[in-house]
Amino acid sequence: MHVEIRLSQESELHAIMKALIPDNINFPKGLSMKIFSQDNVLVLDASSKGIYTLLNTIDEVLEHISIAKKVIDDA
Repeated sequence: MHVEIRLSQESELHAIMKALIPDNINFPKGLSMKIFSQDNVLVLDASSKGIYTLLNTIDEVLEHISIAKKVIDDA
């Protein structure tokens, strides 16, 4: 699954990516995810043998992005 999130500022993009680093390690067997940036776009590439695992993982990462964005906006 490929997800792209356009952010308005490069500093916001880097802060969010930094916040996601702890979540981007120790995946269960059969699940993988790459997080990278490209032209102010945060890109998530995830794959899993199970669709529910994949959807739950993407949902969790999107929630973390939402929280990080809210913290940045409120700062």
